[in-house]
Order: sequence, then structure tokens, then C-alpha cells
Amino acid sequence: MQIHIDTPYMTIAEYTRRSGQSSSAVENEIKSGNYIIRPKREGSKAAVLINMVHMTLEAAEQAERVRMEGKR
Repeated sequence: MQIHIDTPYMTIAEYTRRSGQSSSAVENEIKSGNYIIRPKREGSKAAVLINMVHMTLEAAEQAERVRMEGKR
């Protein structure tokens, strides 16, 4: 399997555009720890960036689990 990640980090706005989720849903996932973000310095006004490498690895692991369950 070969996976291509076009960017290692993505803004919330771009992630919502691509995923179809609302920004509040994405922000809730970040707050609950389901979406990992790039660390920021305290007081930084930089954009929140979602770690797409983590999201891709999580999706690949989920796909593998489902595939293995189907073989049982």
C-alpha cells in the first residue's frame, strides 16, 4: 500500500473544507484529543494546524483492523 500525504499539517478551515465537517465539530475533536495539532507557544496567534500524518496513520490502522476482522 502506498499513501500520499500532500501536506503534513492542515488548518482547521482547510480540513473542514476537505472533510465536510463543521469547524465546531473539528474543534470539539481537537479538544477531546482525537485530532492532534501542532504545538504552539503560549500566546501565539499562529493558526491551529491539524497533524495529517497522525490522521493518515490512524486511518491506515483502522483499515487494517477492518480487513483482518473480515478474514475471521
